[in-house]
Amino acid sequence: MTGVSRAEIERVFARALRELDPGSRVHAALSEAALPVRIIAIGKAAPAMAAGAIAKLHETRSTIDECLVVAPDGTDAEALLRAAARARIADRLVVIRAAHPLPDARSVRAGEACLAAAATDVPTRLVVLVSGGASALACAPSNGVTLATKRAITRAMLESGASVQDINVVRKHLSRLKGGGLWRAAGTNPMVTLVASDVIGGTASDVGSGPSVPDTSTVRAARGLLRRFAPSFAGVRLVGTSARSPRTPVTKVVVSPEELARVVARLFARRGHEVSVLPPSQATADELAAEYVALAARARRRIFVRAAEPSISVSHRKVARGRGGRSTHLAALVGAALERDVAGGRHRVRFAALASDGVDGTSGTAGAIIDDRFATHVAARLGPHALERAIATFDTGTLHARMGTAVGSAATGQNLADLHILIG
Repeated sequence: MTGVSRAEIERVFARALRELDPGSRVHAALSEAALPVRIIAIGKAAPAMAAGAIAKLHETRSTIDECLVVAPDGTDAEALLRAAARARIADRLVVIRAAHPLPDARSVRAGEACLAAAATDVPTRLVVLVSGGASALACAPSNGVTLATKRAITRAMLESGASVQDINVVRKHLSRLKGGGLWRAAGTNPMVTLVASDVIGGTASDVGSGPSVPDTSTVRAARGLLRRFAPSFAGVRLVGTSARSPRTPVTKVVVSPEELARVVARLFARRGHEVSVLPPSQATADELAAEYVALAARARRRIFVRAAEPSISVSHRKVARGRGGRSTHLAALVGAALERDVAGGRHRVRFAALASDGVDGTSGTAGAIIDDRFATHVAARLGPHALERAIATFDTGTLHARMGTAVGSAATGQNLADLHILIG
C-alpha cells in the first residue's frame, strides 16, 4: 500500500469538494442581466448555486426580482441567507424543503412554485440552476397521474437497477415540470440554465430530468423502459415533451462527476503518489467490485480514482432489507473478496467508496473505507457469516457503522455522483 491513511483520503475528498464549489462555478459562469432576474434553483446544491448567482448579479448591479430555492432537508442554507442579505433581497427569497429520493407533498408544492415563477408575462430573465436530486425535490405530476403513482414508479425503477438516465426519461413523461416544462412555461422570456451534474456521462437534459432543457426523448422510449424496469406500471398514462421552439436556450454544465475524479487524482499526485483515473462507470456494484479486486491483485504502489454511480437491483430479492446504499454495499463486496484474492495478504490494499452528497442511500453514512483485512475483522467481531448476511439483506450501513469503517454522514451541499478510490 502507498501509505495513504483513512484520514488523508477524507481530507483529499473534502478538499476536492471545496475546490469544486458550485456557488463559485455559478458565479464565474453567470453574466450581468439587462432585464430583471428570477432565479429558480432546484437540487442538493441549490442553496450554494443560488448564493453564487445572487452574489454575481449583485456585483453587476442586476435587479433580482425573486429567488426560489428548492433543497432537501438538512442542506445548509446559511451562505444563501447571507448572500440574500448582502444583496438586500431577503424578502424576495423563498426556500422550500422537500423529499429525496422519493417526492412528497412538499415536492408537489415546490414543483408548482417553480412553474409559477417561470410563467410570467413581465419581461424577465430566468436563471435556472439545476443539480442532482432535483427530480424528486420538485414534482408536478401530469394530469391523471397521482403523487402516489410517481412515488411507486420511482421506487420500482430505483430498486430495479435502472440507470438515472433511464429513470429520468420516464419521469419526464409523467410531469408538467420535467422534460423542459420550465422552459415552455417561460414563454418568450430569455432563460439561462447552469447545471451541476450528478450523472455519469450525462447531458444537461439528464440532470434533474431537465426541467429547463429541451427534451428529445419519446413516450415510446419511456414506455419501453417501464416495461423493462417497472412492468406493473407499463400502462400508466404518459405525456409527450417537445423540443421544438424558435428559441435556443442557453445551457452550461458548470461541474461534473468526471471533474471530481480528476481533481482528487491531482490532489493525490501533489502529495507524491502515483495516480491513475479510471473511466467513469455505471456498471453494477458486483461488476465494479470484481474489477477492483482484480486490479488490486496486480496493482503496486498506485492509487486508482473513479467517478461512478453503481446500479444495485434489489426488487427481485425477497429478503428483509436493512440500511444500505451504493457506496456501503460496494465497499462490503470489495471487502468480502479482497483478502481472499489479494495473494497471501502480503500486498496491503485500501478501498474507499464515497457519496459526494454526504448521504449514501438509507445507510446513515456517506460511504465506507475498508482494507484487505475487513472480512477477517468482521468475522472476528460479528461472526463468520455476518458480512455475507449484511450484503444479502442490504444492511451494509449497519455493518460499517458497527465495524468503524463507515464515513460520517452530513449533507455536503454538493452532488457529483460517487467517488471510488483504490489504493494499492
